[in-house]
Parts: sequence; structure tokens; C-alpha cells
Amino acid sequence: MFRLLIPVIVLIAIILFVKAYNSGSPQRRKKLVFGFLFSVLFAGVLFLTLTGRLHYIAAVVTGLIPFARRIYPLLRYVPVLRRFVSERRKGKQDKDESGDELKKATITTRDDALKVLGLAEGASKQEIVDAHRKLMQKCHPDRGGNDFLAAQLNQAKDILLS
Repeated sequence: MFRLLIPVIVLIAIILFVKAYNSGSPQRRKKLVFGFLFSVLFAGVLFLTLTGRLHYIAAVVTGLIPFARRIYPLLRYVPVLRRFVSERRKGKQDKDESGDELKKATITTRDDALKVLGLAEGASKQEIVDAHRKLMQKCHPDRGGNDFLAAQLNQAKDILLS
């Protein structure tokens, strides 16, 4: 008897669905299709669970399906998120490459060192230290400057004091 009851219920559900689908507006049809598919899925999972043929984890995953409907509109933000992640990675690469720039932009001559510190030829040791301190207070990375300028100032001071 039970084996005969299930096909009859399925047949009645299909007939009711087709009638409602044919008499509905396009928006209503979309809701009907989603509701019908959800009902079929739910009934199938319920049947398999009650007969012991469905593992409980699969039942939990199936139970999460209604949440997918709410999450689906958020998928439009995936390209934005992907772009954000790639820009962030690119920024990290640029930051890593900035260390290479510090090595490339070295001061090798005394004239360059004097220009960086804003001093004239023949500056005393105290003038060099004072100029370095004054500029470093403005250009230090902890105070809004950057590593490149701080490295240039340190290198210029080292060249002039050696």
C-alpha cells in the first residue's frame, strides 16, 4: 500500500504544479518553479532520511539550501572582492619591491650627500648632525615620511661623516 501511495502523491503534486504554472504570471511562475524544486528536494531528503539511506551530514547540507537563496544576491560582489584581493596582493608586492628601490637609489658622492642634507661644501660635523636630525624629524616613517627618504638621509650623513 505504501509503495502505491508515493507515486499517487507525486502525480497529484505534478498535476497541481502544472495547473498553477499555466495559470500564473511570469513572476509567479518563477516562484512556483523554485518552490516546486525545493519541495521535491525536501521530500526526497526526508524520504531518504526516514528510510536510513541518507547520511546525516548530507541532511545538514540540504538544510542549508534555503540560506543559499539569501546568499545568491551577494554573489554579484565576488568580482569586487576578487579585485580588492588582487590589488592588496599587488600592494604587498610593490611594498616588497620598494626595498629593492632603496638599494638602487644609493648616494655615492659627497656632492649628492650635501644636496640631500641641504648643506654647502665644508659643513662641520655638528652642522651635518643637526641637518640630519632636522630632516629626519620630518621624513621619518614613524612621522609620515617614507623609508626611501629616511634611508637617503642616513646614507648622506654616513658619507659626510666618514
